[in-house]
Amino acid sequence: MPDKLKMNYNLLNDAKKDLEDLAGNIKPTLNDSLFSTLANSDSSDVLGSSSIYYAISSLHTNAQGTMTKAEDGLKKLAGSFGSVGEAFLQFDAEIAQGMNVTNSNLALSNWQRDKSQWDYYQAHKGECENLPAGTEAPDFCSATNPGDAPLDQTITTDRGNIQTHLTLDDQGNVIKEETTVTYDGKTYHSVTTYSDDKHTMITDSTYPDGSKVHDETKINGDGSSTSTATSTDAEGKKDVTVTNLAGDGSGTKTTTDSDGTVTEYTRGPDNDDGTAADWVEKPKPEDDYDYYPYPIGV
Repeated sequence: MPDKLKMNYNLLNDAKKDLEDLAGNIKPTLNDSLFSTLANSDSSDVLGSSSIYYAISSLHTNAQGTMTKAEDGLKKLAGSFGSVGEAFLQFDAEIAQGMNVTNSNLALSNWQRDKSQWDYYQAHKGECENLPAGTEAPDFCSATNPGDAPLDQTITTDRGNIQTHLTLDDQGNVIKEETTVTYDGKTYHSVTTYSDDKHTMITDSTYPDGSKVHDETKINGDGSSTSTATSTDAEGKKDVTVTNLAGDGSGTKTTTDSDGTVTEYTRGPDNDDGTAADWVEKPKPEDDYDYYPYPIGV
């Protein structure tokens, strides 16, 4: 995607709503007008001429057919604007969710540091009192009570909000992250739970269009990982993607579509700058003209 390409889905969603409103106004405006009244009843006496009545009636019939087509066209156009806007919204919702979870965990980490300093101060208050003249108090003496753990983070905009809630175990470790992104009445919801050893995490996400993704990832001691993601669309069709990564970032990915089509990908080790290498699709047998499903001559 070009660097300068920007997608304003605010504008797209607004356009969808405006087009739907316009489409919804066409039929009532046409049917409730004096023009409709004159055309749908014998108004020869009112108009003073049967020729004028027939002309108005014919014009109304033609206009009604044309405007009905316009209404259908506007609805389809609105759907096109909306589908593009919602696709970008869903992508951005994932980014927003990830950023807010990161912020929430960072806030919790900072709180745990401050809480540790406060607890240490409570246990060593005596070292901060009655100090000899000219003696500076230890740094921990400036500790303040950080209050309760910041388990909830909310970001509010003029069109929605992002809410994240963390659940901790008895040792203060995060065992669950739950985020809801709301935008123009549309909602993206994601919940991630962690095993006690942090080596397994399960994420369930629900998108504004009704589709869902269930992802289970297991991280091994050597840095390698295996994940299985099951995507279910609003109609119940499922796609399954299994990804296996080595510690250096290289790996394989296999996607099975709802119709049974299997697509395989591979990628090499991470780049020198730490970014992941691109996935490369493996040729399918039917794409290889030298491929024969049976031995030659059989």
